Amino acid sequence: MAVLGIPKMLFWKDFGKPLTAVPASYMGSHTDCHVSIDISFTHGGTIPDGTTGDFKLKDVKVTVKLDALDTWVMNGVPKSATQATILKHEQGHFNIAAVAAKELEAALKALRNADAGTLITDADAALASALSDGQTEEDTYDSDPVDGGTDHGNDATQQAKWNGLIAKAKSLADLP
Repeated sequence: MAVLGIPKMLFWKDFGKPLTAVPASYMGSHTDCHVSIDISFTHGGTIPDGTTGDFKLKDVKVTVKLDALDTWVMNGVPKSATQATILKHEQGHFNIAAVAAKELEAALKALRNADAGTLITDADAALASALSDGQTEEDTYDSDPVDGGTDHGNDATQQAKWNGLIAKAKSLADLP
């Protein structure tokens, strides 16, 4: 088992050529930049677990990567006075996704089922759950400070709190 693609430090070059307008497909409220992260997994089939007799996944690899087609920055942001603050906030999004990916890896490692086909279905459900839980945490991270969020990184006190929590997090449960 392995989680590939982490750790990763974000740089402005990861956001592609700066845009002059927010993409029409973007439905968020923050318009300086947007980092999109994919979490996926592969496996080498199923094998019997010698201790339980059930099947388990073989050679699982969880991957965390930027979705380059949906990651963008507005023109001027990489040169603005707040660029380091903005990039640090976006790094937090990537790091939250990394925590979700580690949880997914642990869940996939623990999966057992008497039916190999159902085990694959269980693995797909674990991925869907990790993506949903991770997105919920990312939404909380961006939310209003009265709700425990950073207001998209605009609240320096909350951002500092989150930076510390994310750095120590072993699971999403370690975050607000």
